Amino acid sequence: MTPTGGPEQTPPLTLVVAAVLTDGEGRVLLARRPRGSHMAGLWEFPGGKVHPGEEPEAALARELREELGIGIGVGEPLTFALHREPDRRILLLFFQATITDGRPEGREGQEFRWIPAADLDRYPTPPADAPLVELLRGGGWPRRA
Repeated sequence: MTPTGGPEQTPPLTLVVAAVLTDGEGRVLLARRPRGSHMAGLWEFPGGKVHPGEEPEAALARELREELGIGIGVGEPLTFALHREPDRRILLLFFQATITDGRPEGREGQEFRWIPAADLDRYPTPPADAPLVELLRGGGWPRRA
């Protein structure tokens, strides 16, 4: 119940996708959330919101083209997270991905870095990224076919 006695309102669910991109040395690409954004200054796996009617893989390719100027091939899903805040719920889908064309550049003013998986704990990430950080730091990375 709310303080006024009415039923609790569940915030809408937002579907978000993010990519795990690695370079030839097995480092993972992280981008820093820009000033003025929600959770500004935290490091995240690049990606963004899925638009209504859009497939998650297509949304991920679109977001990385817009944000970093790269084309990607989307691989298998790695894990997911459900993050709740008082005014929002986010279902975050993490995918393995490879760069198929271009070189990453911060097209929205964001900083980005290639980070060894063992060093991920040195970069503060949003709470929803915790399952993926644990997976990557757990020694099962990078995945081999």
